[in-house]
Amino acid sequence: MKHRITRTAGAISLALVTGVALSACSGGGSDSSAKSLTLWDSFTQYDASSPYGKLLSGCEASTGITLERTSDPDLTTKLLQSAASKSTPDLVTMDNPSVAKFADTGLFVDNETSGLKTTDVLPNVLAAGQLDGKTYGSSIGANTLALFYNKDLLDAAGITPPTNWSELSAAATKLSSGDVKGLGFSAAGSEEGTFQFLPFFWGSGASLDDISSDDAVSALTLWTDMVKSGSASQSNVNANQQDVRDQFLAGKLGMMVNGTWQLSALDEAGINYGVVPLPAKDGGAAPSPLGGEFVEVVVSDPAKQKLSAEFAQCMIEPDNLKPWATGQSYIMPYADAAAAQATENPALVPWVEAISVAQGRTSDLGVAYPDTSKALYTAIQEALTGSKSPKAALDDAAASLKK
Repeated sequence: MKHRITRTAGAISLALVTGVALSACSGGGSDSSAKSLTLWDSFTQYDASSPYGKLLSGCEASTGITLERTSDPDLTTKLLQSAASKSTPDLVTMDNPSVAKFADTGLFVDNETSGLKTTDVLPNVLAAGQLDGKTYGSSIGANTLALFYNKDLLDAAGITPPTNWSELSAAATKLSSGDVKGLGFSAAGSEEGTFQFLPFFWGSGASLDDISSDDAVSALTLWTDMVKSGSASQSNVNANQQDVRDQFLAGKLGMMVNGTWQLSALDEAGINYGVVPLPAKDGGAAPSPLGGEFVEVVVSDPAKQKLSAEFAQCMIEPDNLKPWATGQSYIMPYADAAAAQATENPALVPWVEAISVAQGRTSDLGVAYPDTSKALYTAIQEALTGSKSPKAALDDAAASLKK
């Protein structure tokens, strides 16, 4: 068996064929000999030796299907272009908020048609792939956000982890000294900024169908006030989640908003940290957005769709998925498997609980979510840079959605 890897500008194409055995997948591979599929994803950082690469190559061995994989950081644009030129792949692995958009165009095959079985997937996780009563694809692992805190800094300041916004603001102020800021978050002008803001937005009581409500303004005011006071850095408007993590690792942040995927780096660094739910305005855990990717069957001829569903089924089988989820610090999208993760690694207990109640970003708005997200992250940037007040920024954002 050989690995064929071709590197092109911004993409990696490979046929992954190994002798790795995975759990039996529905449909079997007995009639799939010499069959091939194409798969696109945005995981340019993961080669054939990564947990993701091994998941794919293992399913090749199990199903007898040869896979040609192409990775591109701008997957959604590439996919739209391919649809226009009728050169689409057979399978796609993509960030879950994009699923509804492409399902609405008719590019993806719903599970009832393809035969993909997802009855055991956590309902709130599967909801991220649902549109107009149909389910498209399935999760290959879930993540969400929480509040990380530096135990040494909080102990030195005599602070306990905050449980509401008042405590959060007070803690961030007390922790800020010299080049140390109390709270770090990504307010980037992209989906990443909206993703990080949503626990505060939802934690205020706001709803995505009214992004300029008084509750929504209170959430953006919380962030803006912390930047103005110096307990959060204005550089957050240009920071991604990795940048925030690096600041935390350097001891420059008392607390940070971040996700499950940072656990490995923090553990390897040996930093003394803790994790608690992001607090809602008046106490309790704020709803957090569901992150993670879905694998999707793309519309083609019936035989190809059946083959694609067979491969996707192999990818989402719990035993096959576990090494990838473990390597990525993702939570398994199955209740029993997620509970087992928490038993094996107690540090995942708060994350398993968070995933069980996390909200899909497209669950309420469907295909309207991307435009709403853009309006929100634009308003965040305007408010944090001081070009507009939180209320004016959100009023303008809401107005932009009505044009």
